Amino acid sequence: MKVVCAAMPGPGHAFPMLCVARALARRGHDVVFSSSPEHAPDAADAGATSVPLPLTEGSPLHDLRPYLDSEHLARAYAPIVGDLAPDVMVVDLLTLGAGLAAEMNRVRYANLLVHGLHLPSPDLPPFGWGGPPGRGIMRARDAWMRRGQRRDLARARAHLNRARIALKLPPTARLDAQLSPDLLLVATLPSLEPPRRRWPTRAHVIGPCLWPTAAGAPEPPPGEGPLVLIAATTAWDNDRILRAGLDAVAALGARAIVTMGKAEIAGPLPPYVVAVRFASHDDVLPWCDAVVCNGGHGIVARALTNGVPLVVLPAAGDQRENGYRVERAGAGVRVLRPAGLERALRRILTEPGFRARAEDLRREATTLDGPGTAAVLVEALAAGRVPVATPPWLRRAA
Repeated sequence: MKVVCAAMPGPGHAFPMLCVARALARRGHDVVFSSSPEHAPDAADAGATSVPLPLTEGSPLHDLRPYLDSEHLARAYAPIVGDLAPDVMVVDLLTLGAGLAAEMNRVRYANLLVHGLHLPSPDLPPFGWGGPPGRGIMRARDAWMRRGQRRDLARARAHLNRARIALKLPPTARLDAQLSPDLLLVATLPSLEPPRRRWPTRAHVIGPCLWPTAAGAPEPPPGEGPLVLIAATTAWDNDRILRAGLDAVAALGARAIVTMGKAEIAGPLPPYVVAVRFASHDDVLPWCDAVVCNGGHGIVARALTNGVPLVVLPAAGDQRENGYRVERAGAGVRVLRPAGLERALRRILTEPGFRARAEDLRREATTLDGPGTAAVLVEALAAGRVPVATPPWLRRAA
């Protein structure tokens, strides 16, 4: 079977897709990985050939036109997909143009979701709100937000249908038309999915897809205090996390390993802090008592699969949602302002329930094979036999 795996180049999207590509290649399939050329060596390590996604000019930041951009990508990518002639495709959640190109070539495709399921539900506030369902009079708040969400989705559908018609694809009536109608691969932990009465039958929670990084691990700072990982590697607001995290560590007499990416730390570091640009979090986390991060799903999943509780200081969108879901699972604390980080970290370091619950999620993760399950489901999609998804809370109960 020939499979094309297409993803935008950001590490939070390309690396999970590389995990799926590797699992498919290990099952004997001919896999083509499409992303930025910078990921060609990673594709080779995964056992896949590499075909770059075409470069298309995006809309300006002050006037975003994502569906027009997707139309441009689909026009450029459809001939490439036609030449590759895959039996099936796996497309990153945000690489909508690749999904349109699959449709133009009458190729079935699955979507890989790199965070929790974000489809609307009458039981939950809109994804990204980052809070529990309202009770009592607050249910009216949720209903009001859901009505606004439906209006936004209807407008998005209108923009998408203009792009579909321009590409000679039939318009769609689905409000979730940005996603595959056949298969959604939700690469998260079941315990991070809050219950909803209607679970989409095509949405399979497969478990995290975590690509190993080559960067090594620094030596931890000397001392006996608790060790905190401050992970600001890919956060757009990493300076905010660094400042608040370092202040909290100093106030609590803890030690810190900082992965700071492109951020800068002014002045010399105190002896209880070690800072590097990048490190293998899987090598660092076994030493750690807590993680401070922005709530990107990658670092959340890595921390929990290592049994380490978190303090999440999110910006917006899926970060707020991930922070809420970690807190709901009992494996961390979410704070919305830097001033609250010290108190939250103190709780994580002194209340053993957080570590115990993170350890529960680590054990849950050992029962999952996200990439392997994705590969089996993609094979089923190619054969036209996708099973009905089991809601994740029923899986946990079993």
